[in-house]
Amino acid sequence: MALTALVAGAALLAGCGGGGTDMTQGMSAEQLLTESAKRTEALTSYRFGVDLKADVDIDADGAVGTLLANPLDINGEGGAKDPGDFTLDLTANLGPGPIQANVTKVGDSLYLTVLGQAIKLDIDVNTVESLDATQLAPAIAGWITNPTIVGTEDVNGVQVVHIRGDVDETALAEDIGGLASGLGAEGAVKPGAAGEEGDLETGVVDVWVGQEDLLIHKAAADVVSKDPLEAAEAVKSIDLQISASISDFNAPVEITAPSGAREVDLDSIAGLLGG
Repeated sequence: MALTALVAGAALLAGCGGGGTDMTQGMSAEQLLTESAKRTEALTSYRFGVDLKADVDIDADGAVGTLLANPLDINGEGGAKDPGDFTLDLTANLGPGPIQANVTKVGDSLYLTVLGQAIKLDIDVNTVESLDATQLAPAIAGWITNPTIVGTEDVNGVQVVHIRGDVDETALAEDIGGLASGLGAEGAVKPGAAGEEGDLETGVVDVWVGQEDLLIHKAAADVVSKDPLEAAEAVKSIDLQISASISDFNAPVEITAPSGAREVDLDSIAGLLGG
């Protein structure tokens, strides 16, 4: 009797269909990307993870040049919420050795905490405002062109549609060049430059969209170019692997500025980390 009841219960659960509606049915890769970007950007908060490996040759002095003098290897987890605030606990290998730190953005202020020392970075307000972790996954997804649906997979227990495509060099270069310009690299970006596809040695973007919520659960890019990027004059070459995963959509996230932070300019921080 016990075995019969167990089998009957399992059959009943299976008949009820343990999941929700597949909202991706009948949608093309382009439609999935458009809708998921819109829905993801509308989220008010979430948890996120990021994994970045980058070796960038950029024509820049000062903080940018120092920080990028050695390959970057950064991974971490954190939380983000509107209007662009975030906190990220990370481990970074910046040449001399691994550094554990926290980066927190509250309003128009950016903080770095290393070895218990809290620092407020003296950076242009517009640059700080452009650092929006709530837009990280959609930004990576925005580098895709010629997308196709690979199939369905499981990401952290969630059924997703896997989309893969080439890298849109212009979109990539404008994002990277724009960030470099904000941090002081002269002539880093030429907005609206045409850019010729096919210049990249490697250029792949993967996006995973939830079947039941049409949200981006993960986005990743693998980019290699030994030639300058047309839309970013200062970027002479790039070897980049980046992925961002997000979860706990719209769950409450507490983000506060560290107390007692002393203000330090970016060049001083870059010298400390780079040296």
